[in-house]
Amino acid sequence: MIYTERLRDFTYWKRPWHKWFVLLAGILQVAVLLLNIQEYQDIAKAEILSSSAWESYAARQSLQCAINGLTAAIFLGEFLIGIFAGSKRTARMAEGVLLLILTLLWGIAGFALGLTTQGGTRVIWGLLLLTALCGTIHAFWKSQNSE
Repeated sequence: MIYTERLRDFTYWKRPWHKWFVLLAGILQVAVLLLNIQEYQDIAKAEILSSSAWESYAARQSLQCAINGLTAAIFLGEFLIGIFAGSKRTARMAEGVLLLILTLLWGIAGFALGLTTQGGTRVIWGLLLLTALCGTIHAFWKSQNSE
């Protein structure tokens, strides 16, 4: 009885309108991702860049698209966690699982998109991978120590 009352009292959001800003941020990131893909396709069709300039542009654009996709997934995942979490411990565990999945996907994307082949993109990709890994560890640690 006390446990179910605690579940009803739990809210993930500090203010009721916070969830709508998180959802809006996720939708905006998806829109930006689609715009970046469209720009990439337009430049590819126009063939206005030399081969070395195209290689550099493609690497930067791949990194930008990957970051937009990751950011959209984070916002939309947090929105879903906030909607469905019934307790603080459940929310923290779900955050850890979300970060673990996104960390694995980020690592795979780095190799699949060739983000590890160019110096600048490799550094940014590696730093974001390390940050995501640390965030995952922290989220799981917090979920074990929450009420």
